[in-house]
Amino acid sequence: MALITEGSIKNFTIEANTESHLKNDASRKLRSFFELEELSADNKNLNYELSVSEEKRGLALKSFKLNKSFEDFISTIFNPSNEIYFIAWSYDLSGQPVHYYPGEGINPQDVVINVKKGKLTEFIGDGINLFPKRQVKGGIAVRLFIWESDQKSRDLGETLVNISNAISESELNNVLSLVSLATGVTGVTINLIEKAALELTKVIGTILKMDKNDYVDLFEGYYAADTEWKKGLDSYTRESSEITLNKY
Repeated sequence: MALITEGSIKNFTIEANTESHLKNDASRKLRSFFELEELSADNKNLNYELSVSEEKRGLALKSFKLNKSFEDFISTIFNPSNEIYFIAWSYDLSGQPVHYYPGEGINPQDVVINVKKGKLTEFIGDGINLFPKRQVKGGIAVRLFIWESDQKSRDLGETLVNISNAISESELNNVLSLVSLATGVTGVTINLIEKAALELTKVIGTILKMDKNDYVDLFEGYYAADTEWKKGLDSYTRESSEITLNKY
């Protein structure tokens, strides 16, 4: 379960498909997945178009801080710094495959960063790219896993390969492709997306747990396509960590 959350996939936005709604004025006013799911049984099969953002949007991890409360005082004495790595995946409903950080063919040594508790770690430029800048359809969904690396664990490189394979072969990728080919979205479509996204999260979580590393936090965020994209930094703080995202 995510400890840090922003929005919900229910907030992804839709627009009335003129051909489907000529005789149903009330249905024209629906704007979100949540409202679409609340339709009466008689209207469940009405199709809607996905909203598209006016501008191109990107999302990045700009900074990270491991709070001093992450481990007790004794462990801090013997281990003043921690090796942290991030696993992230994101998507919209344009039909593009799931975007994955750190991606394929990455040297595991380039993924792990040494972090001192209580000290802010900032990333150059826009930050670590979580969602590549482009016009967004429906909305942006992103999940960011934060883990502490154990030097005694099995090869992190193998873990990264397994995660990459899990994403590329996931049902979520199949569903996203199907949505892009469909003439519109319905309540059934939403359920398929949610189910596939949850299953992928479970699969990736299982792979990471097998590596016997320590879980730190999970961020889960959703940004609807038709809402204002306020460029800049957003920070989220929990007991174990603090992250700052850059909306650019």
